[in-house]
Amino acid sequence: MFRGRSRELTELNERFLMNTKQFGIIYGRRRIGKSALIERFMKDKPGLLFQAKVDNSYGNLRSFSYAVDKLTGLPTGFVFSSWEEALDAVVKHFKGKRFILTIDEYPYIVSQDASFSSILQDFFDHAPENCFLLLSGSNVSFLEKELTHEKSPLYKRKTFEMPLGPLEYEEAILFLEKYSIEDKIGFLSIMGKYPYYLSAIDDGRGFEWNLKKLLFNEYGSFFSLPDQVLSNSTNAQDVYNAILQSISLRHRKPGDISKDIHEENAKVSKYLDTLTGIGIVEKRSSFMGNKKTNYYEISDPMIRFWYRIVFRDQERIRINPDGVYAEAKDEIKDYINHGFEEVCHYYMESLNKNGRLPAIFPQIKNYTADNSVLGRSVEIDGVAEAGNELIIMDCKYRNKSYSKAVFEHLLESSSVFSERYHKHYYLFSRSGFADDMSDISEAVKLTAEDMF
Repeated sequence: MFRGRSRELTELNERFLMNTKQFGIIYGRRRIGKSALIERFMKDKPGLLFQAKVDNSYGNLRSFSYAVDKLTGLPTGFVFSSWEEALDAVVKHFKGKRFILTIDEYPYIVSQDASFSSILQDFFDHAPENCFLLLSGSNVSFLEKELTHEKSPLYKRKTFEMPLGPLEYEEAILFLEKYSIEDKIGFLSIMGKYPYYLSAIDDGRGFEWNLKKLLFNEYGSFFSLPDQVLSNSTNAQDVYNAILQSISLRHRKPGDISKDIHEENAKVSKYLDTLTGIGIVEKRSSFMGNKKTNYYEISDPMIRFWYRIVFRDQERIRINPDGVYAEAKDEIKDYINHGFEEVCHYYMESLNKNGRLPAIFPQIKNYTADNSVLGRSVEIDGVAEAGNELIIMDCKYRNKSYSKAVFEHLLESSSVFSERYHKHYYLFSRSGFADDMSDISEAVKLTAEDMF
């Protein structure tokens, strides 16, 4: 069942109804839901959807020709002599009627035929106003270059671009409607807001059953997860495996990763660039941080979980999956404990997008200072500023309620920020709030129930 992507579908449908030529590019990492979105958008609309393949130039032209044959009624097996002829046949078929031409995984063709971008440029320049051309791909860095590099034939041709990320928070929790609050936190902590993972959940079964079936099972959908979500440029082998496992174990700076896996800094940096380019790893910065405080994180919590817990035990899982899962239970709980902070960030992002915060804030970041003016280290789960407005997040996934003493410690920690700020505190507690917090009016207090 297709869920979510309401903003993206609204934008695509509104552009389809325009009386002008459109050229859009949808891009995002593998298994983010590009093809599902495109199929949903094109449902019941005239057009042609072509899925490019890892093939040579002629192989893709032949496959595209077969798709055009089926569309136009040409004899099955007819192959056009050129891309130009094949594309022209699509335009002629629709005879002035609004139509969509989509080429999914467009980079597969260009990697074998660099001239294809120029062919598309010429096609779009001369296409009629009823044409809606749509390209998509998983090679994020390649497509960004196609959009922004002035030497690219498609430079300044696009009428819109749509980078596709995880679902909105409200859309992600639609997959979890049948579950308890605790299970919702568990699923979101491990799977994040990715429809590919969430749609695999059997909501007739419990949290533990799904986790064991999908990950701690040699026949499970995600037992060999990197093979499915990493691009062909990595194949999830050798150094890539080592780097991703190292990051999952909280070695987040190139020097620390190099030391951990015994590889040269330059080599690690090169591989990190590739992983960043395909959208699996991202470089993050702390609030008020500098280059020295930047760090790398696996942006996909499921990949992070897989490398931290499943990767090292694949052989043992094949032998005794239940036994390995039992051994990993405490580590899974610890992962969810840390993941709760990320779920709180999802919730805050939703409030921000829906105008339910004191201002419209940029990205909410964590804050760390080893040697603060307080004479101690300071760690704050989330901070963002907009003018003189400052939001400060504190997330506690504990079995005991959030007390006034904990809040007073946060107040002291936040005193490192300038007095010019009007500070807004958002406190998240899995186990609610102690009685001595009832008279605290300067903070928004949110339980796990409030978040759902």
